[in-house]
Amino acid sequence: MRNTRFIQKAFDEMQLASAIWPASVDEFPRHSANVREDISSFIYSTRHVQDELGHPAEVDYIVEAMVAILGDEDAVRQRHLYSVIYCTLAPLVHEGGMSHAYLELSQFDAPICVFPMPCAGSTGPASLFSNIALGNAEALSALVLFQMARPGTPIIFGDASGSTNFASGGFLEGSPEMVLQTAARGEMAKFYNLPDTQAGCLTDAKDHGPQAVMEKMVTTLPLVMMGVDLVQGPGALETSNMMTLEQIVVDDEIACMCRRLKDGVDMSEAKNYCDDICDVKPGGHFLTRPSTAKACRSSEFFMPQLADRNTFDQWVALGRPDLYDKARGKVEKILASPQKNPLPDDVIGKLEDIMRRADEELKKNSKSQAPNNKWFDKLTTLSKVEG
Repeated sequence: MRNTRFIQKAFDEMQLASAIWPASVDEFPRHSANVREDISSFIYSTRHVQDELGHPAEVDYIVEAMVAILGDEDAVRQRHLYSVIYCTLAPLVHEGGMSHAYLELSQFDAPICVFPMPCAGSTGPASLFSNIALGNAEALSALVLFQMARPGTPIIFGDASGSTNFASGGFLEGSPEMVLQTAARGEMAKFYNLPDTQAGCLTDAKDHGPQAVMEKMVTTLPLVMMGVDLVQGPGALETSNMMTLEQIVVDDEIACMCRRLKDGVDMSEAKNYCDDICDVKPGGHFLTRPSTAKACRSSEFFMPQLADRNTFDQWVALGRPDLYDKARGKVEKILASPQKNPLPDDVIGKLEDIMRRADEELKKNSKSQAPNNKWFDKLTTLSKVEG
């Protein structure tokens, strides 16, 4: 679990890290990968874990792991240690295995983030307005599905709509069009009075560099300025097909810069330094004023950890470091430090045992096996009665 541990540990140290999406890694068996990724995140991260499940058979292992950590099922329902992403299949389709898994998981009050991903021009209509409407219909249909099964199921209103690369037919998520659509879903979340998670801080760049930074800033700032609850995407490259530790660090700085812009200008009386202007007088200087010494230690002036603000000569003397050089150095320090707030050894032992059983039992439980249809049978009966 080396790769997973490194990712979780780096993410835990970020200033604005809130919820972690476990990374897909080749170190786990495919049939039990979802379970191992999520439980490993419980072990190596202190953040809320949010992920996908593909089959009802996976649910019991996740619930058992949360009980091992929190003590009992009531605590699992109250603490919301874990939530899931529900991606509808554009256009206008619900995926069987995932929906059945979440209908089972909803009995434990796990929040469900509905996350439509229609791509304008391929799996969705070739206009942003129409694609936004399509995604909203998919999100609302998911909300209805889970509320019919269990009224009061916590719902997060999200979106990861993309745009089409008309040169290849591929999915783009680092485009301005993508963030216009996810921002629109954020507005709809406010209209419905629902919490939201929107895809952002994304890029189609294949490596570290200017394209990644440019696209990530473009796909983060609008969401932050409009006040979405959570932006999903830090660390990802290559249309979310790759993640690097250095990019996690760079993206945290992008997020901090965007938050500073969102905070705006403090015009309270505490920031009224007009007396300083009178005291300094024309031609004077404010650097030695007590208010300046106080300000340089305040949050009003953003102090970057990665962006270089040395003079040119100083920068050259330092070896001309770039953004990613500094991010790499920070990653090395994080990985060399001890894990913060580790779980007790006996709890980790229980979690490791659960993962081993999942490896063995899910291998026998073929993914092609049809999920239990009791929830859809129930919903069909309700629809007939109410109709």
